[in-house]
Parts: sequence; C-alpha cells; structure tokens
Amino acid sequence: MKRVFCFFFLLFSCTTTILAQNVRSSLLWEISGNGLAHPSYLFGTFHIMCKGDFSVSGVLENKLKSTGQFYGEIDLDDPNLQTKMMMKMMMQGKTLQSLMTESDYQDMSTKFQSITGMSMAMLNNFKPFVPLSLLTIKTVNCVEQVQPETELVKMAKENHLSIHGLETADDQIEVIDKEPLDSQIKELKQIVSGFDSVKNVMSRLLAVYKLRNIDTLYSFMKSTGASEDFETELLDKRNKKWIPVIQKAIAEKPTFFAVGAGHLGGPEGVIGLLRKQGYKLTPLMF
Repeated sequence: MKRVFCFFFLLFSCTTTILAQNVRSSLLWEISGNGLAHPSYLFGTFHIMCKGDFSVSGVLENKLKSTGQFYGEIDLDDPNLQTKMMMKMMMQGKTLQSLMTESDYQDMSTKFQSITGMSMAMLNNFKPFVPLSLLTIKTVNCVEQVQPETELVKMAKENHLSIHGLETADDQIEVIDKEPLDSQIKELKQIVSGFDSVKNVMSRLLAVYKLRNIDTLYSFMKSTGASEDFETELLDKRNKKWIPVIQKAIAEKPTFFAVGAGHLGGPEGVIGLLRKQGYKLTPLMF
C-alpha cells in the first residue's frame, strides 16, 4: 500500500520559518557551472495539494520568469494529453470485474463508490491505475484541490515560455505497465480496504514536503518500505533518462524544471546525477 501511495506522489507551500528550511537543502535549486552562460532552475513539486497549501513565492516566480522555457515531467500543455492517456489506459479483452472474484468485485465497488462517489462500473474497462488515481486524489481531504505543475505551466505560458516534457505520455504508460495487472488489483484492494491509513500517510508526506528539504523527504520515502524494484523503475531509471534531456535544454537556454520532489534526492536523484556531470547545484530559499 505504501509503495502504491509513493508511486502517485512521484507520478501524481505553506508558511514556514526560516529555521524550518535547511539552507543545505531545498525544493528549489539553481543549476550552474559546467560552461553554462546562465543558470537554470529545478523545483520539486507535490502533484496534488489543497489550494490553501499551495502558493508561489516571489523568489520562485522570479526564477521562473528569468528563464526561456519550462519543462515538466511530461508536456502538460499538450491539448490531447488527457485523451492519449485515457486511451492508453484501456484494457483489451479484460475488465476489472474479470480480474476479481465476483464477491471481491462487488465489495470493492461498494467501498469505492462510498469513497469517490463514482460507480466502479464506469471504469470497468480501464486498467487498475485509473481507479487507483481517483482514490489517491481523494486522500487529499479538501474541497478545492490544485495541481502545482498545472499552475506553474499557466504562469510559464503567461510569461511566453515554451512548454516541454522530460518524457512522453508513452514513457509514463510504459512505467505503469511494468506493474502486472494482478499486482495492481491487489494494491487496489489494499488501498480501498485501508483507505483511512492511506489518508494518514498522505497527510504525513505532505507535512514532510512542507519542510522544503529534499533530504528529509527522501529519508521519509525510504522509511515507507518501498522495494528496490520500485525505486529502480519509478525513480532511478527515469532520472537517468532525464539527464541528457536536461543537459540539452540548459545548454540551449535558461530553463525551469518542475518534477515530483521524490525525484530530486538520494544518490541516484536528479540533483546527484547532475552533480556527477559536473554541474553546480545550489539550494535556494524561497
């Protein structure tokens, strides 16, 4: 359950005191050195938050405005993105109901509808990832929710920055599909049956994120018990694929990158990998 929860955090700010933000670590980093004429910036996001928990500081806004292009994990400005993703999420020759016993399906349907307000029958032809995503959204307990990346994209467009993605929708679907359907079904059952516990973990994770310290965040994620395979497939491999894309972008023009904060920390995180390539990564207070 914890592994699935962390997955959505990776895939899917509050006021703090200066002492709460360790100057040796941050969610906002400057990329410089290694022959760059101008710095670029890397920001770690939380994929879904209550509107009241999200704000863009003057420092963050100014750093974004000082660049010439914006990169998210994928191109969120693609008008066909949602359609593409939903089409890729359709199962061929299988349904959610066919992947469970009838009693399990009926029990799941009842609990799922009580949590989301949506009938599982509407999602019967989709991979388990889709109902899992809806459940994850419901762990953020507030009326008004916001996706920070989407808000940053809006700001980038208002400032006439070009919008790009470090990977494609197909790349993300490929990662999702590495999890066998029977494992996804098992995790879906666990999320539904232990939903209150999942909400509690989400609340704790958000509290850690608000500290704005990637080292603390990385330690918390490790403590959730994520498997080595999970970390390799969902973090390390993707991080390594992103590095050449990042290098090309920052060589062309100053760039602002916004990715899930879980990708930043650790020896195989984006910050560590860029340092290995000779860049200087400096944490910024914001």
